[in-house]
Amino acid sequence: MGDLNNIKRACGFYVSGVHLVTMVLPYIKKQIKDKIKIETFFEYNLKENSDIVLENLIINNKEKEKILNINWKNSKIKKYSSIEKRIKNVLEKNKELNILISGSEKYINEINKMLDKFFNKYYNKLNHKYITIINCYEVTEFDDNIKEILDFHEYILNTSGMHKIEEIFEDYKKKVIN
Repeated sequence: MGDLNNIKRACGFYVSGVHLVTMVLPYIKKQIKDKIKIETFFEYNLKENSDIVLENLIINNKEKEKILNINWKNSKIKKYSSIEKRIKNVLEKNKELNILISGSEKYINEINKMLDKFFNKYYNKLNHKYITIINCYEVTEFDDNIKEILDFHEYILNTSGMHKIEEIFEDYKKKVIN
């Protein structure tokens, strides 16, 4: 990908669909409040999980409705043109975009490759856009390559919000340097 400083990558790790929704919900709620668009690419349907979590939260109905309006269903993307069309349409109308991806490591990698292709193709049009890609990995779905996953990202998302990886894994930067 080109030298775009306005694109940041974050990762998150979860143990179940309910845990994933619980983990991303505070972040999503803040993004909605700040009027930042969220696009999702989920390999597995999370609609039922989002309904369960939101049913048990005490938030006003307007906030709940906006959260439920996010596409919690699976999106089996097979073609680059599908991603290109979706992201291009969103970025034409919005200055900021969060892209939330969840699924197997293979699925996440495929979506990221397509996004990189999009960013390279529209490099000049992205100068004043701010994009955050959040790749969420189910802990049972990836091998022992957590270091590779962390190396690909700058930030980590958990229930307390978005943090630099070194803030969560204090020894991570020391190990990378050595």
